[in-house]
This record gives sequence, C-alpha cells and structure tokens, in this order.
Amino acid sequence: MNVELSTDFKDKYSELLGDRADKLFEAIESTSENSFRLNPLKPDFRNVSVSLDRPIPYSKIGYYGDIDGNSIDHISGYLYSQEPSAMYVSELLNPTKSDVVLDLCAAPGSKTTYLANIMCSKGLLVSNEINYKRAKVLSSNIERMGITNTIVTNNSPKDMEKTFEGYFDKILVDAPCSGEGMFRKDPESVKYWSQDYVEQCANRQKHILESAYKMLKPGGTLVYSTCTFSPEENEQNIDFFLNSHPDISLQNVEKYPGMENGMPAWGNNNPELTKALRMFPDQFNGEGHFMCKLEKSGTPSEIRVKPINSGVKKEDSKLIDKFSDENLTYTPHTNLLKINDFLFQAASLDNKFKKLHVLRNGLKLGEFKKNRLEPDIAMILAAKPDDLKGIYELDDSEYKKYLHGETVMVADQPSFSNKWIGVSFQGKLFSWGRYSNKQIKNVYPKGLRR
Repeated sequence: MNVELSTDFKDKYSELLGDRADKLFEAIESTSENSFRLNPLKPDFRNVSVSLDRPIPYSKIGYYGDIDGNSIDHISGYLYSQEPSAMYVSELLNPTKSDVVLDLCAAPGSKTTYLANIMCSKGLLVSNEINYKRAKVLSSNIERMGITNTIVTNNSPKDMEKTFEGYFDKILVDAPCSGEGMFRKDPESVKYWSQDYVEQCANRQKHILESAYKMLKPGGTLVYSTCTFSPEENEQNIDFFLNSHPDISLQNVEKYPGMENGMPAWGNNNPELTKALRMFPDQFNGEGHFMCKLEKSGTPSEIRVKPINSGVKKEDSKLIDKFSDENLTYTPHTNLLKINDFLFQAASLDNKFKKLHVLRNGLKLGEFKKNRLEPDIAMILAAKPDDLKGIYELDDSEYKKYLHGETVMVADQPSFSNKWIGVSFQGKLFSWGRYSNKQIKNVYPKGLRR
C-alpha cells in the first residue's frame, strides 16, 4: 500500500506517541481488514453466501471478510459493508425499540442502518446529513436495508436545534473530521491533511456538539465519535464540552482487547477522559477511531406531538385498498402520509418535520398515477414473503436478464394475472415485477440496473 505520510504528520505523532509512533506509521502503511454486517430485519437473515466463521466480538451481526457488491445478498439488503472499528459506535449508543434517536451526521448510512437494526426498525430514528448528495446516498442505503422507522433530513445542525430542543432520547454525533484514522483505506485523503485542517475540523465539531446538546433530552445519552487520531478533535473537544456543560458527564464503556483508554494528557489532563476509548491500527484489528459516551443529567419533560394532516383523501384510500386486495395479504392503514403524489408509511407525523428538508419519512409505498397506486422498490425491500400474494423466483439466467432491465418470459401463471408480484433470487426479494401474458415486465429501477 502506498500511503505517503507528510513530515508534519509524522513529527506531530512522534512527539505525541514517542517510540510507539513508528508502529503506528507502519500500521497505516499495511493492508486494512474488511468486514460486513448481517441485516436481522430480513427473513432468514443468516442465509448468505459469505463465510460467518470470523465474528467480530463486540457485534452480534458483524464479521470479518469481504462481500461482493453485485451479489444478491448485497442488492437485496442482507449484507452491509462496514469497517470493523466503526461498528462499535452504534453498539455504544445501544438504542431501544421505543427510543427517539438522532444520527446527526449520518451519511453514508453505516451507523444509521446499524442503529435501525438494533432498534428492530421500531421507535423513531432521525438520520440527518447536511450535504444533499450524501443525503441521497444515505436515503438509498436505508431503502436497500428495508428500514421503516427512519426519517432522512437534509439540514444543518443549527437548523435542527431550532426545531428539536430537548427532543431526542439518544443522539449519535459521528463528527466530520480530518480522517487520519482512515488514511490506509483512503490514501488520497493524506494529501489534504494539514494541522490547519485539523483545527478547522475541531472548531466545526464544537458547534455540532453544541447543537446536539440542545437537542438532547435531560437524562439522555450522546455518543461522540471520530475516525481521527488528533487530540484537538477528540480529548480536547470533549474536555471543552464537559467544562461548558456541568450537566454532562462521561460514562464508562466496555473496552475489548485492543481498545485503549482516552488520553487525559491529550485533553488538559482531565482524568475523566480515560472513560473514552481509542482504537489505533497498530493495536486493534480495524481503523483508527475515537469514541465516548456522554449523559445529560435531569428528568425529561414530556414532548407534545402536534400531528400533521396525512394528505390522504378518500379517493386515495380506495386506490390503496384496491392495490392491497389484488397484491398484498394486508392493507397499510397506519401513519399514511401523502406528499405530492407519493405515499409513505410515515415514521412520524409530528408537525415539527414540516419545518425541515425531508428526503424520506419512513417507508415509501408508492406513487399515485392515473387511477392506480404504483408500488415503490422500497416497499418490496421491506416486505416479507408472507406480505405478498405472488412471488416469482428467478433462476440464474433470468436473474442476470432482470438486473439488466430485460423482460423475463415465463410459463403461464394464471394466479399472477395482471398483478404486481415480488421478484426474488435465491429466496431474497429485491424487486417488483408486473405479470402479464406469460412475461414479467421489468420495473427494476434504471439507476440500480447492472
């Protein structure tokens, strides 16, 4: 691996780490370890074509190994590629099925999708990303994983704090950072490193943490993490945050082999910082990370929810019933929300979300067109086989054709006549199809075809 560390970077960490610095530099120049997660929201979720022989000790669903991004396991949302160190962040936050949770800097979605897994897609998870293009990637990853409890927002932390004061039980701040811990994963990023950039990141992180503080309920939990080594972005920022907010305290977290304590000497000699944890690639089988768990004292006050009008009219309800009667074994009827011509099963109908730029609210069911409801790919990715009245299992040849966008010719299937059916491969649902006259018309989204 060709990672050319700058002289300034080496000088900085040689001074901070002493003799150990050379081991860190050597680790950064070595090959990194890949890993992936299973998705327990999927039926028979361990039925995947990759080895599960190397489990990650601090994750019930994480494993070391490589996955194929073109495989049905990945396309259908059974697998998600995630760096091993980063998996522990969501485990630290450990939300429950009833929590109201915010992932404040969420793209591309690795930690959000993990949080949703832990929550069993229950409760409410707000996943925010300030960059619009990255927010779209975040939304697509949530969709692929079949997640239904999540609202994707595209706002600044400052805009969020104005709307959600004291709103969230748990908040994750996986802060944008200088990325030193990911140098060997992304050698190009080394070129952009400078001490000035580190200090810019640290300053931005202070503002993000302040917004998170305002949105956290009394009694709530905040997990802060970065993928950088720098004391300025880690211990020094947390020391500053603790001194600014006497009602915030650091909590002890379990440390697995290879994980190390935070460094008080790097944070104004605050002894509480040993409760934080660090992962250095010379000691831990993963990339460089810092993370800590913080708690806000006090008792939460009740949050009053002012519901918005669903926008679903009588004629819409008739089309929903018609589609359900023909194609589903159930009828969606709770938390329905119509935005323009699109129908969602909303994760929340709280009026507060009208003030934000929302890309996705819960599960996108479909789009109303002339006298019909046309289902969305998100609906099938969240579906269980028992939800559907018709499923067609593709063979290898048919699967390749379908991924290319081709119509698939099949034997006569009278029970499928003029219906929307689930299309699956190796028992994994990944698309809708429209059956008519011995053929399955391809509706797989053009942007996903291969």
